[in-house]
Amino acid sequence: MYKCKIPVLLVVFAVFSGFVQAQEIQRSKGHFSGSLETNWGFYMKDDKLGVKKVEDKVATNTYLTLGYSFKAFRFGLEYDIYEPPMIGFSPDWEGCKLMRGFAEWAGESLELRAGTVYEQFGSGLIFRTYEERALGINNALMGGNIRWRPWDGVTLKVVAGVPQKFQEYAPVRIYGTDGEIDLGSLLFPENGMLLSVGGSWVLRDDRSDEHNVKADRVVRNYAGRLDLSKGIFSLGGEYVAKSRSVYWDDAYNIRYGKGRNVLLYAGIDAPGIGFSATFRAFENGDLRVDDCLNDESVSLNYVPALTMQHKYALLTLFPHEIKMAGETGGQFSLFGELPMGGKTGNPLSFAVNGSMYRSLTVKKDDESTYLFRQKGKLLYGEIGLELERKWSKSFKSTLLFFHQRKLEFSKYGFGNMRMDSEVLVADLLYKVTPKTSLRMELQHVWSDSKDNQRWAMGLLELGLAPAWMVYVSDMCNYESYGDSLHYYRVGGSYSWRSLRASVDYGRNREGIQCAGGVCRYFPEHTGVTVMLSVAI
Repeated sequence: MYKCKIPVLLVVFAVFSGFVQAQEIQRSKGHFSGSLETNWGFYMKDDKLGVKKVEDKVATNTYLTLGYSFKAFRFGLEYDIYEPPMIGFSPDWEGCKLMRGFAEWAGESLELRAGTVYEQFGSGLIFRTYEERALGINNALMGGNIRWRPWDGVTLKVVAGVPQKFQEYAPVRIYGTDGEIDLGSLLFPENGMLLSVGGSWVLRDDRSDEHNVKADRVVRNYAGRLDLSKGIFSLGGEYVAKSRSVYWDDAYNIRYGKGRNVLLYAGIDAPGIGFSATFRAFENGDLRVDDCLNDESVSLNYVPALTMQHKYALLTLFPHEIKMAGETGGQFSLFGELPMGGKTGNPLSFAVNGSMYRSLTVKKDDESTYLFRQKGKLLYGEIGLELERKWSKSFKSTLLFFHQRKLEFSKYGFGNMRMDSEVLVADLLYKVTPKTSLRMELQHVWSDSKDNQRWAMGLLELGLAPAWMVYVSDMCNYESYGDSLHYYRVGGSYSWRSLRASVDYGRNREGIQCAGGVCRYFPEHTGVTVMLSVAI
C-alpha cells in the first residue's frame, strides 16, 4: 500500500498549481493546465450484509493529468493510481503507472496527434476509444491519429496503434479509417438540409498469447451510415459488418462467426412536442481488444443500451444488460409541454418513454438469424410516463410511473425469473430562500420477483447555494424471500470554482451499475467514500 507515493503526488500537484497561477501573466509563453481526481474507499465489516471479512480496508482510484499548450501545439500526460482498486473494479487495474501521454498539432484543416488517441467513427458501433472512470473503462490507443478537412463538409480520419488493456498495452494492432461528407451543404447550400454520408474501416490484428487458435487473428470491420435532417424532421442509420471472430452466445458457449450491427432512427422536434424512435439489432456485435471474453472493459466499439437513462435509484434496480451475442429491439420517446392555467401559467412537461429488446430468432438452417424479426425471448421491456411542473417560483414537482419487465437470475436458487415491476417516483423541490432549497424523493417498487417483492426509498436533500449540499437516504426491501435490509446513506458535497469535494457513508446494494449500456457488477459493501477533484 502507498507504493505509488500518493501524498508526494498531491504535493507535486499543489506546487504545479502554484506555478501555473504564477505563469498566468505570461500567456505568450504558453499555458499550463492540470487536473486531479482522487477517490477513496474506506471499507468495513457488516454482519447484516454478510461481509465478515474485508480484504482491503482502504482503496483508491486516483487520476493526475498535466497539460501544456503553445499556439497550435498541445501536450499532455496522465498518471493513474489504483492502490488497490476500489470495490467493483477489476483487480487487473491494481498498480500505478504513467499510462497515457500525447503531443498534438492542430491547424485550420489538419490535426496530427501522436501518443494517446481517443476517437470515434460514426455513432461508435464500429469503433470508439473512450474513458469511463465510474466503470473502470479506458481503451485508449497508443499510436497516432490524423484528422483532415480538405473542404467544407468533408472530414477524413486515420488511426493506428495498440489498445490499452488495464495497466498494460495489449500486443494487438489496430488500424482504421473513416470518411464523412455533408452532401447537403455541398449540393444544396441554400436549402438548410443536412445530408451526411459516411463510411469506416477498422482492422484488429491480435498477436497476443490469449488468441484463440480456432478464430482468425485478423478481424475486419466495415461500416456505412446516412444522416438526413430538414427542419423539424431527422432520420438516419448505420450498418456494420464484421468478419469471423470468437464470441459467447447467450448460454456462454464459445461460438465463431461473422457479426452485424444495425442502427436506425427517426425524429420530429416541433415547438411544444417531439418524438423519436430508434431501432437497434446486432449479432456478434462486440469488437474485442483480443480474444479474452471475460471483461466488458476491453471492447473497442460502443453498442448503446438505448433505454431511458434513469437517475432515480429504484428505477435502476434491474437495468438492461446488453447481450453481445445478439439482440433486437428499440426505443421510442414522446415529449412535450401542455399549457396549464393557474397563477404562474407554467406548462406541464411530459415524456412517454418505452423500450423493448428480444433475443434473435434463429432461421431454419440453424446457423443464421433474423435481425428484424421480433419473436425471440423477451430480454427487457419498459414503458413509463414522466410529468414535471413548476407550480410557483419556489416549488417544482416531478412524478414518474414505469412498468418494467426483465429476465433475472434468482440469488436464492429459483433460477431464471421473468419479473414484472411497477415503479412510482415523486421528486419534490422547494426553495426556502433564493440560496436555500429542500428536495425530497419518495420511491416505491411493486414486483412479482421471487427474491424481493417490495422496495421503498426516501431521500432528503438540503442545498445551500452555491457551494454546499447534504443529504440522507434509506432504501429497504421490506418484503423479501431473504432478510429485509436497510441501505442507508448520509453524505454531502462542496464546490468552489473548479474544486469539487464529497464524502459519503453507508451501505451499498449488490447489483449491476450501467453507463450507456456498459454494465459492471458491484458487490454489497459498507463504508465511507471520499472524492476530491480540482482543475487548473
